[in-house]
Formats: sequence, structure tokens, C-alpha cells
Amino acid sequence: MRKAVIVMALGAAASLAAAAGPVHAELVGRYECNIVGTLGQEPIGDRPGHMLVSFQYSCYGVDGLLKGALYTASVASEWENQKGVYLYGAGIHRMTDGLAVIQLVDGTGSVVMHDGTPAISQAKGKVVFKLASGSLAPLAGKTVDFTARLTGPGHFIYEMND
Repeated sequence: MRKAVIVMALGAAASLAAAAGPVHAELVGRYECNIVGTLGQEPIGDRPGHMLVSFQYSCYGVDGLLKGALYTASVASEWENQKGVYLYGAGIHRMTDGLAVIQLVDGTGSVVMHDGTPAISQAKGKVVFKLASGSLAPLAGKTVDFTARLTGPGHFIYEMND
């Protein structure tokens, strides 16, 4: 059960990118991420399989404009069995010569089960750069698409495309 919830949470992450966007999409950044601390999973109590999932994560930029950046974020999502909807998400991108803060606009997550265990977890949606300075200043005010894909327990790839 705990493994299934972790996979569902990662699908909801915020917080959380792998599928390439449309052919014309420009890569803003690709991160390798890890869940930090404890994964919160709380049954909402009104029906089976309905829960609130929240966690914090930390990432390292491996490609795009955000290559070399450190990213810390938190996310909360509502799950109905294998389908999730983001309720909250925000994070800070830090580089030696720039800083950016993003906020979730919308997002959904899903888990595909195979033989009763989670096989694929993914998420997609939009985030907006609420603040950007230094080398990241061109991102200020931009809304970009994100995708996230589970790569292992507590690990995922987060990608943003313009």
C-alpha cells in the first residue's frame, strides 16, 4: 500500500517530467528529483481511495536553461484511486547567477497498475514563473507546461517546456 501511495504521489508531483512536449516545444529545464523527508498521505474519510497526498522534493538541473540549478518545492494533491489533481505547488530555482519562483497553475496525475502494483506514474500541467532575476529574468511571467515521471522509489524526472 505504501509503495502504491508513493507512486501516486510522484505522479502528482508537483511537483512532478519526462514526456517530451510537442515537436516545437522548447526545453526550459529537465531535473532529476528526490522526495525529501516524509510523504504525507491522509485519507479524506468520505470514501475509499480518496486521499490527500503532500510532500517536499529537491532537484538538480540536468538540461536546458536550468542546467546546474537547484530546485526545491512542495506539492499537495487530491487522489481518487489512480487519478490525482494538484491543489497546491510552488518551488524555487536557484543558480549562482539567477533565481526564479514558480507556482502551479493546474495539474493532474495518474498511476497505471500492472498485476496489482503501480507500474507507471506520471503528471502533467502548467506552472507560472511568478518571479525571476539574473540569468533567469527572461522567464518572469512565463507560463510553461510541465511533465513528471517516476523513475524509482522516491525518484522522478521533472521537465518544463515552453
